[in-house]
Amino acid sequence: MYLSNHPTKEEASKYVASLIINRINTFKPNQNRKFVLCLPTGSTPLLVYKELARRCEGGEISFEHVITINLDEYVGLSSDHPQSYYQFMEENFDIPSNQFHLLPGLPIPPHTTPQESCASYESLITSLGGIQLLFMGIGENGHIAFNEPCSSFRGRTKVVKLNEDTRRVNARFFDDPSEVPTHALSMGIGTILDSHEIVVLAIGQKKAEAVRKAMEDGVNHLCPASALQSHENVIFVTDDEASQNLRKTTKDYLASQIPCQRGSMTSSIGCIECIGYIGSIGRPVVSGDCCRTSGNQGRAINTNEDSDPTKQVDHSDITLLSKGKIKIDEKLDSKINNDDDQGDQDCNCL
Repeated sequence: MYLSNHPTKEEASKYVASLIINRINTFKPNQNRKFVLCLPTGSTPLLVYKELARRCEGGEISFEHVITINLDEYVGLSSDHPQSYYQFMEENFDIPSNQFHLLPGLPIPPHTTPQESCASYESLITSLGGIQLLFMGIGENGHIAFNEPCSSFRGRTKVVKLNEDTRRVNARFFDDPSEVPTHALSMGIGTILDSHEIVVLAIGQKKAEAVRKAMEDGVNHLCPASALQSHENVIFVTDDEASQNLRKTTKDYLASQIPCQRGSMTSSIGCIECIGYIGSIGRPVVSGDCCRTSGNQGRAINTNEDSDPTKQVDHSDITLLSKGKIKIDEKLDSKINNDDDQGDQDCNCL
């Protein structure tokens, strides 16, 4: 488990966007080798999606050979319902329909059961070769996806009954409280833990105690996110408010363990590879030198002897593709300042 903490939610979100870009470009997806990316909904990822859109239009990343799948969906909502997560993704992460997969609020094909839809989703993930990178948020009570306290750590994609507290919280998104679904489809914790890499974005003071329990307390079914402690490749990305309850020793240690964007492990200042090069050119190592430093993600010290050794150049082997652009939607601007989080609602133990 690793921790990357940042002063603001904007910086934390840019770090996540940089991490996603780095992983896709390093993977070098093509027609026969797709990159499978799992994505969340709610207010937490909006700044990340906006940053990805901006950098995609700038040619830094393409989603032409990326397949996206989602964590959850309400049972009973059609794909054109304004509160469906299908609509959320259409508005905020618009890629060709043949490249994204979501759990169906209404069974596809008709007359299949939600349980059959969940089984098909598991089969889909397997057929795609598994999830390369799973990006998600964390609820105030430590839930991940719709896996609330007391959920099985071995659970697969399943139907979840929403309790009345959850329905009351989500009622503000609907014209009529009676329209709030009673059930949802959710990727299970076991499915989440099968991902090759997991990044959890937590922003705001309301997430501080959930972050502390997930990272410092023991593994406990009352905090579903604590199950992530058993995963060898998970990083929590936080702003100062979300990390405020963590001990300083926890922050320092987990930050020092972050793998370099180029693959090496880090020291307290930077990754071994970057520090080694800086030492070889005969100057002191200072904060900000490493490619993992906030603002330098995916970048490393220039090793070209004919150029200024203090300059930073991109070594992430970026592939420029002409397709797969994400639409920048002006609706993002109004949503980003809204603290409501459709994907991170609290509810009590089922």
